Amino acid sequence: MMNKKQMIAASIVAILVTMLACGLVIKEYLDYNDLGFSKADLEKDIEAEADEIKIKRLNKLTDEENRELLDAYKVMKEKNPEFAGFVRIEGTEMAYPVMYSPKDPEKYLHMDINGVEADNGLPFIDTRCKLEPDSDNIIIYGHNMKDGSMFSSIISYQDRSFYEEHPVIRFDSLDEVREYEVMSVFYDRVYYTDEIDVFKFYDFIDSADEADYYNAVEQYLKKSIYDTGVRAEYGDKLITLVTCAYHTENGRFVVVARRKD
Repeated sequence: MMNKKQMIAASIVAILVTMLACGLVIKEYLDYNDLGFSKADLEKDIEAEADEIKIKRLNKLTDEENRELLDAYKVMKEKNPEFAGFVRIEGTEMAYPVMYSPKDPEKYLHMDINGVEADNGLPFIDTRCKLEPDSDNIIIYGHNMKDGSMFSSIISYQDRSFYEEHPVIRFDSLDEVREYEVMSVFYDRVYYTDEIDVFKFYDFIDSADEADYYNAVEQYLKKSIYDTGVRAEYGDKLITLVTCAYHTENGRFVVVARRKD
């Protein structure tokens, strides 16, 4: 069995390597000598404790493990400056780095974190959004893959029972662990440019004023498949996860969440 130090490191490796499927080599994330044991020993422990690690990586992390993750995020940022954060729904297989490439909006549509072509791509932030400080609403896009990877998991929010088991989405920045409460889930579509009397959820990023903010929140609540009971107040930061849906042409499935205090 692994000791506590090894479990923390193994959990990080499991999250950042096994779950990402981004092709990064384990040794690129951590300096194993600094951790007090060899890469070979860790790999052996990971293989021997696979089931235990899987449980660990899917459940809530401890404060110490969160601190270790923030250190790992900094390393990932050094490897790829377009790494912007990490999105995760505890208790599911959804856990991925989130990319931000303002000069190339769809760069990670079919590219992994190493810049290698990949059908799955990676979740990426709408380039109209601002970071540090964040826009009122950060919109993150991800593929709805048939194999259940990427943002396929968010489709499960159409069922209230799934929401009740997973009311929180975690979107960590480079510097802090962040939790967001799911506020609204709905099916929608990309509208034509000449459709003007509609609420285009993908265009709400920064509110013009308080009235504009509350109008967006009201629209989200009206569209939602069910009432989560969560409400946003002016000044609350939001994230919107978006993936393809096939109920209509250019269909989308959308989950909006409010940052917890």
